[in-house]
Amino acid sequence: MISCSKIFKGERTEHTQRKKGPLFVWNVTSRCNLQCGHCYRDASSGNGADDLTDQNCLNFIREIKELNPPIVLLTGGEPLLRGNIFDIIRVCRDEGLSVGLSTNGTLINPDMAKKIQDAGVSYVGISIDGNKEAHDRFRRADGSWEASWQGIESLNKHGVKTGVRFTLTAANRHDLNAVLAKTVISGTKRFCLYHLVYAGRAAAEQDMTVEEKRLCMEGFFKKIREILAVDPEFDVLTTDSPADGVFMLGMVNNKKDALACITSHKGCSAGDRVVYIDSNGDVFPCQFLREYPLGNILEEPLIEIWQNTRNDLLLQLRDKQSYVEGKCGICRHKHICGGCRARAQAYHGSLWAEDPGCYLTEGEVTPQFLRRPRKTEKQVVGV
Repeated sequence: MISCSKIFKGERTEHTQRKKGPLFVWNVTSRCNLQCGHCYRDASSGNGADDLTDQNCLNFIREIKELNPPIVLLTGGEPLLRGNIFDIIRVCRDEGLSVGLSTNGTLINPDMAKKIQDAGVSYVGISIDGNKEAHDRFRRADGSWEASWQGIESLNKHGVKTGVRFTLTAANRHDLNAVLAKTVISGTKRFCLYHLVYAGRAAAEQDMTVEEKRLCMEGFFKKIREILAVDPEFDVLTTDSPADGVFMLGMVNNKKDALACITSHKGCSAGDRVVYIDSNGDVFPCQFLREYPLGNILEEPLIEIWQNTRNDLLLQLRDKQSYVEGKCGICRHKHICGGCRARAQAYHGSLWAEDPGCYLTEGEVTPQFLRRPRKTEKQVVGV
C-alpha cells in the first residue's frame, strides 16, 4: 500500500511491515451474500463446504503469531458469515494479534457493530464502489449501498475505526471523488483506493485505459491535497499500483522525504510483505496470484511454507527487480515499484511481464543508468 497522506505531508515514518512480518490476509470463508462484479475469489452464496473447520481455524492462529504480522485481516467471501468469526477474533486477540475485518458492511447493524467493538477489532474496511445506482448494480443487490453506509455509521457510533475501500474501474471512475467526499462527511478517517486486478470475476475489460487512469489519478491526488489541508489526520492509501508513488513524486515539494516514504513500501508486496491464506488452508503469495499455491496449512506448518528457501517462486518474488521485463524491466523506478505481478500474469500470461495498468509515461520510466545484466543461471518462474 502507498500512504498518500504521508507522502503529501512529507512524513518519513518507516512502514509498519518493515518492523514486523508480512501482512496476513485470511479468507475465512468462500461464502458471500453478494455477487460483486470484481470479486477476486468469485465468492458465492454456497455452503462453504471446503472451508477449514472451526477447530482447524482456532488451532491455526498460534502459527500466525509466529509470523508476527502487523495485523490479521479477516476477509472472504463475507467474513461475518463465518459461524465462529468472533471465536477466531477472540483467539487472535488472546494471542496478542491485531485484527481487522474486510467486509461489504451489509450485515453490520447496531447490534453487530457492538459485537465488533466488544471483540476488540482494530479496524473495519467496508467496500463502497460508486454512487447508489452504480454500487447496487456492481454488487447485484438492490439496497446494498444504503446498507453498507449504515454499517459504517453504526461502527462509527461505537467508536470502531473504519475505512472505505473503493475498487477503481472504468464504470465507476467518475464516482471516485464523490465517494471520497462522502467518506469525509461520514466521519470515517480512512479511504483506500484499490486498482483493479484481473482475478476471479474481475477482467481486463472492466479496467480503463492508461490515459483515462492517469487523468483520474491526477484529479484524485489533487483532491487528497485539498482534504489534507483541512484535515491532516485523514488517511488515504492506494494499493495494487505501485506506480502511484512514482506519479505522486511530481506533485510534492519535498521530494526527498516523499521518496523515503515511497521507498519504505518497496512496490509490489506479493510473496514478500503479504501472505494470503484461502478458506481451505491453501497459502498463496497474495490473494490475486491463486495460480501459484505455496502449500497448505493442513499439510505443513505455515512458518515452513513461508520460509521455504527451496521455493524458487518465493525467492524470485523477494527479488522482483531482477526478473521484471518490458516496461517494468527498463524502468528507473523498478526498485521502488516493479508493477503489479498479478495483473501482469493475468494479462500477459507471464508473472514477470510489464504491468498493463501502469500509467507512467515513457519519459517518467526512461532509465538514467544502465541496467545490470541479469544472471542467466536463475530459472524464471511463470514465464
